[in-house]
Amino acid sequence: MKMYTVSRIARAMKWLITGTSAQRRRIRQELARISASAFGDFPISDDYKLWREDKDFLANFRRLSPQNVYSEDRKYTLREFVKFTRYIPGEMAECGCYQGASAWFMAATSPETPLYLFDSFAGLSQPQEIDRPLKGDHFEWSQGNLCATEDKIREVLKEFSNIAIYKGWIPSRFKEVKDKRFRLVHIDVDLYQPTLDSLAFFYPRLNSGGVFVLDDYGSTVCPGAYSAVQEFMSDKSDYVILLTTGQGIVIKQ
Repeated sequence: MKMYTVSRIARAMKWLITGTSAQRRRIRQELARISASAFGDFPISDDYKLWREDKDFLANFRRLSPQNVYSEDRKYTLREFVKFTRYIPGEMAECGCYQGASAWFMAATSPETPLYLFDSFAGLSQPQEIDRPLKGDHFEWSQGNLCATEDKIREVLKEFSNIAIYKGWIPSRFKEVKDKRFRLVHIDVDLYQPTLDSLAFFYPRLNSGGVFVLDDYGSTVCPGAYSAVQEFMSDKSDYVILLTTGQGIVIKQ
């Protein structure tokens, strides 16, 4: 059974009382898992998944995201798609890198592949009405949310030589890689407009067999991101796969 620090327990209690519906749901699921593991007669499936046996991955995740209690599965999925595309020609990009954990796993998994990172380093841009979370969730995005500094990212990624960082509001710096081709693009920008702009730029530059990993596609607190994907992909032949992690996956034909 997992070990929980005092700070993580305190954070969980705060989420349970004052958190968003998504945060409260996560805590209820974790409490149910603990209860079933302790008192149930049958194994709990979440405890018996092979990826949870990957000690190196879990150690790196905890080191990179010590305050994060809920995105191990998304980071692992991203890492697996980096492996999946290893024989596809092209480079990699990430739109929205926050504190650099996802970029670290991408760079570490394919250190020979150039990785281009795009972030404002000023948090989110101004949300629109379409970005308002679904009814029943009192959380709302604000400009400047999820702000991380460029210095923080550079410190996290200092061991890698395959990284290039482009600071600026999406899509202002995209033109600097307009002649590149890509095998994998990770889009994690939460809101409608930057998601749409990212898809519009990278889709024609994504090689056949290449992958979009859309971190926010299945999140109820990111309806704008979902709408942007649905709108952009509506006239494409590629299917958007909704994973149980909340990520969306597009494998370009």
